[in-house]
Amino acid sequence: MIPRALVGVFYDDGIYLALARSLAEGHGYRHLYLPLAPAAVHYPVLYPALLAALWKVWPSFPANVALFRAANAVFMGLFAAGSAWYLGRRVGLRPWASALLVAAAATAIPMLAVATVLFSEPLFLVLTVAACWTADVAGTAAGRRALVLAALAGLLAGLAVLCRSIGVAVVAGVVLALLRGRRWRVALAALVPAMLCLAPWAAWVSAHRGGIDPAIAANYGSYGAFLTQGGLRWLSARSVLDLARPLGAITLGILPLAARAVVGVLAAPILATGLVVLARRAPAAGWMTVVYLAIVFLWPYGPDRFLWGILPWLAFAFVLGVRELVSASFRRPGPEGVAARVLVLGVAVAVMGGFAAFQVRGFVTGAATEEQTGISETMTTVLSWVRSSTDTSAVIAGEDEALIWLYTGRRAVPSYVWRVRGRAAESLGPDSLRSWLTRAGATHLVLTGPGSDAAQTVDALLARSPGFLHLVYVAGPVLGFRVARAP
Repeated sequence: MIPRALVGVFYDDGIYLALARSLAEGHGYRHLYLPLAPAAVHYPVLYPALLAALWKVWPSFPANVALFRAANAVFMGLFAAGSAWYLGRRVGLRPWASALLVAAAATAIPMLAVATVLFSEPLFLVLTVAACWTADVAGTAAGRRALVLAALAGLLAGLAVLCRSIGVAVVAGVVLALLRGRRWRVALAALVPAMLCLAPWAAWVSAHRGGIDPAIAANYGSYGAFLTQGGLRWLSARSVLDLARPLGAITLGILPLAARAVVGVLAAPILATGLVVLARRAPAAGWMTVVYLAIVFLWPYGPDRFLWGILPWLAFAFVLGVRELVSASFRRPGPEGVAARVLVLGVAVAVMGGFAAFQVRGFVTGAATEEQTGISETMTTVLSWVRSSTDTSAVIAGEDEALIWLYTGRRAVPSYVWRVRGRAAESLGPDSLRSWLTRAGATHLVLTGPGSDAAQTVDALLARSPGFLHLVYVAGPVLGFRVARAP
């Protein structure tokens, strides 16, 4: 299942590894391929630091990619085992049922796609399970033991934030779980280590965020800059649809559109009921999931990757919701209880059957690795041209700049400059692109095809500034340009 794909085809994976290489080779936490090698402020440091340690063990790239992917596979195994044991015991599922549920969700096609590239999710998920589990044990402990366990849970939650910024939901889940029964001292014992863990990273971001060029702030700037770009227009009815769309795609895709909408509306209260039960039985996991979903709902850009990371816990919540509502239906006399039971079980069968169909189709077609394999084939063509037609002083503007740097040694910069508007990406326009390419010292620009993010802006730039870009390479949909030097 682990593909033979280039690192960087999903963008963030290339940046993680480029940062790891910078750390391992003693250059600090910097984007070495960008102009002036600015400090990294968008990507928390923990996962690149782990990759850097592994890079020191095996510094031969790209052979060492096998080690990095193996580490992610180990983390995913630990997360699945930990979730099955922790949540299964907490919510009263039999061990075999808990293991089966986690195995089904953890091998969902989108989650495999995330786990088989160098994303930070596997490490984040291990830390999340460990933090929530420890917090729930602390919640039932007393005296000094409760304080020690709470402090450990807070430290693990803080490390989760240093792995993925959305880990603030883990900190919130841990603290809210420990506040049950107004156990203020225990909750504070968790909060303080979490904040101390995050303080150095916050200071780093504050000190270095000004080093990121405004043209690439959406890619590389702080999250505060990203949210400022989005504005309040991201809060709309589309927020709900964006959150529901990915989950509906993997569970209800076989249904006609109208039926999909009806079943989706009926499934939502089942999931909500399950989250309530989860928060009652496994408080830290339940509250963490609720806060996590709230952040994803408010986030002004694609929620898909965020949702795949907690899919096993959402599956637990849905099953708990079904069980709770079916049990409640038996307490209703007569036809009303029967109707409620039939409705809940009917929705459950539709969701689970749709998920099973999605999985079978995905495994047959190789959907989990299809996209990264296809992008790798295109980028192999790009890399071949860069190596053969540019010298080592070239600066390449492209779509996967970290990938280009890792595999060719040429400095590389984004070819698409954009900002977030509402819940969508918006190009900064051809003039901003030209200004950025000039400031970055770009000598070449490469497009992978008419569907690439930068294609429309590059077309506009060609029309607006004749002579700035010279077409020098064509290979199928791939176009290579030489950038005119400023006089």
